[in-house]
Amino acid sequence: MTLANYFLFVSIFLDICSLKLAADCQRGCEQSRGSIGKKGMKNLAMQGHSFRNYTLSKPYDCHVKCFQEKCKCQAYQIRENRCELLDEDRFSAPEDFLKEKGYTYYDMNREYVNQTFVNKAEKEKPCINQCCDQIPCVHGGTCTESCEDAKNKFNCTCAVGYYGRFCQKRRATSCKEQLRENKGSKSGVYQLFDPATMTMYEVFCDAVSEKGFIWTLIESFSLRNNHEFKDKAFYKDYPKNQEAFTWGKFRLSLPRMTATANRSTHLRATCNFNTEELKYRDYLRAKLNDIDVMRLNFDGCKEYEFISIRGYNCSNCTAHFVQRDHWHAHTDSVWGRKIGCQFTSQSTSAVKSPSGEDNFGWYETVNRVHRCTSSDDSTTQWWLGVRRH
Repeated sequence: MTLANYFLFVSIFLDICSLKLAADCQRGCEQSRGSIGKKGMKNLAMQGHSFRNYTLSKPYDCHVKCFQEKCKCQAYQIRENRCELLDEDRFSAPEDFLKEKGYTYYDMNREYVNQTFVNKAEKEKPCINQCCDQIPCVHGGTCTESCEDAKNKFNCTCAVGYYGRFCQKRRATSCKEQLRENKGSKSGVYQLFDPATMTMYEVFCDAVSEKGFIWTLIESFSLRNNHEFKDKAFYKDYPKNQEAFTWGKFRLSLPRMTATANRSTHLRATCNFNTEELKYRDYLRAKLNDIDVMRLNFDGCKEYEFISIRGYNCSNCTAHFVQRDHWHAHTDSVWGRKIGCQFTSQSTSAVKSPSGEDNFGWYETVNRVHRCTSSDDSTTQWWLGVRRH
């Protein structure tokens, strides 16, 4: 008989009703049944969840091995004569169920039969199935045995900062970790874990707007809310809405910004990212070594990788930057020319002040042609970034 015919016609019925299995869970006998030909999913496999491997000649034997691992085995997969027992299945960890040529994946069916209870007291008797004896919960997780579902005989209550069926996964502490864990492609609001306070907080992570960069949003505010931010230098602690993210009023705490800066290489500012995504008109990017907003108390010319204001652009040049104890970080696109910076722009009739205009913050003097200040609902964002590799 060929292997293909074997897969099509072999069916399994395991009915193991030993006293040990019945007594362990006090819920009757456990059985597993199903057709291998129908359940096998070709060229698909769970990645990172194989906890025990065997060399076996028949798929039937792999099913038996999984059944005998009564506490842990959730599914199994086969490649040639290699049988792999899995601690998660395609339903509990769908992000790890991937195409893998040569593999055949099988769901594992388990159920209790002949469940009888003498009385209410017997039914409510604490579960004892010895699965917690194997210490399945790691990183300080607490194990509790369960007798209601034959496929889930224990539950792990995880310590703060960990999650997963066995508490085996550490919660991400940065956008780079978070996006790598989520296969690295989707931007959006994520929860990160703060090990210093042992709490979760929300932040926007951007993985797609600039190729090769992962950006963490450290601040976003509307022009309408500028009065709350205009005198807050980044080296001042002024947290806003870290547990309920909003584009119109958001800022990380100083410790969280500092931790993000310590693993970042770049700084950028954008306008209206929430409504228009990334546009390079009214935008700046610099190396954090050149403009360290977490420490810099400064008013003068600084090096930028790129800066654009109202259509005036400059690459790898100096432009104005200012941040003082009571001035939010910003640049003045007109003032920079007066102090000798390389980047220059022309003032417009929209600005009445002879001293210039404010861009990307402070906004004592507003130019409605600048996208960050084109209306009261316009928003300004500041980000810290790191190269993807």
